[in-house]
Amino acid sequence: MTALRQHSPVTAPVAAACTVALGLTSMPTSAFMVGAQRLIADVELVAGAGFIMGGTGNPEPDPVYQGDVASLYLQPTSPLFSGQPVFDTYSFQGLSTPEQACPTACLPPPNPQLNLVDSLTQGQTQLTNALVPHLQAGENVAVLGYSQSAVLATQVMNSLISNPAGAGLTTGELNNLHVVLLGDPNSPVGGVLDRFQFPDSSHAFGSNPAPQILPFAGIPLSIPPTPTDTIPTVIYTGEYDGYANFPQDQLNFLGGINAMIGIQTVHSFYPSYTPEQVAAAIDIGTIGDTNFYIIPQNLPILQLVYAEGPAGQALGDFLSPWARLFIDWGYGNAGDPAVDGLYPIPAGPGISGGSPFQQDFGVAGGPWAETPLGELYGSDGMLPAGTDVAGFGIAGFFEKMDPLQMLAGLDNAFIQSIVGPWVDAEVAAGGPLSPSEIDTINGVIDTLQNITGYTLINSIDHALLTAWNDAANAMGLGDVIGPDAVLDGPLIPGQGLIDLTGAAFDVFHLFGA
Repeated sequence: MTALRQHSPVTAPVAAACTVALGLTSMPTSAFMVGAQRLIADVELVAGAGFIMGGTGNPEPDPVYQGDVASLYLQPTSPLFSGQPVFDTYSFQGLSTPEQACPTACLPPPNPQLNLVDSLTQGQTQLTNALVPHLQAGENVAVLGYSQSAVLATQVMNSLISNPAGAGLTTGELNNLHVVLLGDPNSPVGGVLDRFQFPDSSHAFGSNPAPQILPFAGIPLSIPPTPTDTIPTVIYTGEYDGYANFPQDQLNFLGGINAMIGIQTVHSFYPSYTPEQVAAAIDIGTIGDTNFYIIPQNLPILQLVYAEGPAGQALGDFLSPWARLFIDWGYGNAGDPAVDGLYPIPAGPGISGGSPFQQDFGVAGGPWAETPLGELYGSDGMLPAGTDVAGFGIAGFFEKMDPLQMLAGLDNAFIQSIVGPWVDAEVAAGGPLSPSEIDTINGVIDTLQNITGYTLINSIDHALLTAWNDAANAMGLGDVIGPDAVLDGPLIPGQGLIDLTGAAFDVFHLFGA
């Protein structure tokens, strides 16, 4: 059986309308207060200042919210997983930012009513004013942004990188800034504002381009993705969070619907996760100076099924392997556990942990683009020659994947859809599985993998990929004709359609929208 993984068209206007309707919403919950000085585990960082921002509707992060996110993502008692970046010697405080998105998410009077563009603009100024004096003094600074504040942190990062001298800084001093983002809508590996990256608008076809804005709504649509170089960054994403983890293939309607449901069922829960949930985070890879971690979640589209007790869990585990496979294809993941294993979904708030089978044996695939050789698409050296690392996440049509790995994914889904309900029934009847029972079930899975051809498919695929990759590298053309260069990304890029939609928006701007 494959081992557990170690920690290590829905069109642009539709997605934008989804953003308008829900306003990048995030709500705080309670847990622990910010911890005291602790032993630094995996990342040695010199003492510095730290700022914690809230999400939409939470402009003044209170001590409870600060404690929640600090205990999980900044200053856990000990690192929750191997390699987790921690900031134990930093002194964190809340930073006030507007966090509005009127007309759908407004603060009550006498607060000024701000749309998302104006809220981000004001927040960008506030964050810049908080950071720059510390950086100018040569101090280390850490920042946590969540949802909308992750967007404004992205804006500040891009501004500082493009013009450090304008803030009285050097590029080298930006290395003293450390950023942690939760549910980042501008994430370069799935953020909805990156998937639909609009060009600047002519705004009434004038001569001075300006950032594109969704007509009538004040939603910015041309903010560049979160930068992956110069500023050390950590991005945590809940699986199928529709704001931070939107599918790339816009013909994968099931994936689009699932992500939209995930806006409500995943995006709001980052502060209230248990330590066990964050400890299960999957290190999906690194791009430049940015580390990406995925927090496992159940499929939002099956939430109501899993909520129906043991019978619902068994039905969910019959449906989930197939649904997860087809949905993950929309992200560019073939769903073959032979590539990088299985991962468990622990129990906790929200929709995490739907069944005993998922907790004990794990699931395959994942909502991120993965190369045939098992690397995060976009990671260092993994993009085809000439590809802009800032644009590889743009929406498109028909993800290119290894066909044999897709076939193996189908085989694995068949096996899991049989074994999953059986495991759930066993647990419902007799309680948690013993180690010997788990070994027996693993033996059954191994047998099914041999009988159904899963093992043979992967053996053939491994041999073909190795020969292909070796030949391409021998010619010095691995990044041009190697398997990772050829079998990743959308077959049909979507930027042209996005540009055309932006031109249509400009017509509305002509009439003052």
